[in-house]
Amino acid sequence: MTSHDGGRTGTEREPTRRRLLQVVGTVGMLGTAGCLGETLPDGSTAATAEPAGTGSSGTTTRRVDDGTVTDATGRTVALPGSIEDVVAVGPGALNLVAYLDAVDMVVGVEENEHSWGKNIPYNVANPDLRDRRIVGPHKGGDPELIVDADPDLVVATYFTAGAAKDLQNKIDRPVIVVKAQSRPLHRLRKAYGDLRFLAKVLGKEDRAETVIDRLASERTALNERTADIPDEERRDAYFAGRSDSGGAGATSTQHPFAPFAFVDADNVADAISGHATVNEEKLLTWDPAVIFVSGSNLDRVREAFSAGQYSNLTAVEEGNLYALLPTRFYGNLYGNVLADAYYVGKVLYPERFSDVDPIARADELYGTLFRTDVDVYDELAERFGGFGRVQLGA
Repeated sequence: MTSHDGGRTGTEREPTRRRLLQVVGTVGMLGTAGCLGETLPDGSTAATAEPAGTGSSGTTTRRVDDGTVTDATGRTVALPGSIEDVVAVGPGALNLVAYLDAVDMVVGVEENEHSWGKNIPYNVANPDLRDRRIVGPHKGGDPELIVDADPDLVVATYFTAGAAKDLQNKIDRPVIVVKAQSRPLHRLRKAYGDLRFLAKVLGKEDRAETVIDRLASERTALNERTADIPDEERRDAYFAGRSDSGGAGATSTQHPFAPFAFVDADNVADAISGHATVNEEKLLTWDPAVIFVSGSNLDRVREAFSAGQYSNLTAVEEGNLYALLPTRFYGNLYGNVLADAYYVGKVLYPERFSDVDPIARADELYGTLFRTDVDVYDELAERFGGFGRVQLGA
């Protein structure tokens, strides 16, 4: 039996050679992976990994065979006969474990889950994660502290093959990489593959299909509401405050932006691919009818749009600025993406979403994704502002 209060019960394992390993320092877990981040309350950055390549094998194909797994870096790793206790490190790793209703298997978490990470939906839905022992800093943890947690398996994201092998050698436990590169938020099938792969390792296949079915059905439902809207009835929209390596302001944006893509909204930034910071003149030329703002950078964007140079923007003149929940905060937040999409649809096409309460829909989504009755939306709204019109200063 495993205790999650920082230690083990009377039936804990006898000390082993691997527990007695003398491990020093923190591994550079993410190798050459670049990081994007949300601004934290203390001014530091919560990393959201961008493409790190596919590891030395050049493949992202993953499979589980009898007793072994070929992970996202192409490494073949022997699995233990029984997996009861896990540690998940890297952006989005713990989110996948939570989707699979496997939080009870987690014996240690990165330090951020006790601090700024408390505002991430999986932590709001599972507040007991804050009681797990700390296994080191975010983006990979500390080998010595991971050994102290004594997991059967380490689940990692955004590791190179070399970094995963290095950690495995240091802790003498198997390390599998679920994903080695970023997953585009508007392409949910990539997330389905991550879930199915990890579910097979953890014995949670049925749960994975429940989550995937909900994500897929919501994606389809959103498309059915908006796919036949005539082009002349579509309103131009712009997304502001897309975080990079730190905070971001009004000119930091994204295309494709998943909540827009899911409701077929016209993104005025369609000339870019991925994330970009555009100049002020470009934004003024685009002159979007509606602007949506990431809640993680709400204050920065509000300050920018309160300045005189943006006063002639149609969205500013008409007061059509609206706040969204962050879609990336230490990994991709698929529940927030879908909730945001319903709110975007409600704002842009109210007649098509007249039967939808975006807040109620958000709570329904969190309830399914995390099997929780916690009011996740309310806590997120307290931290990030929630859905609503953004009021600019004088």
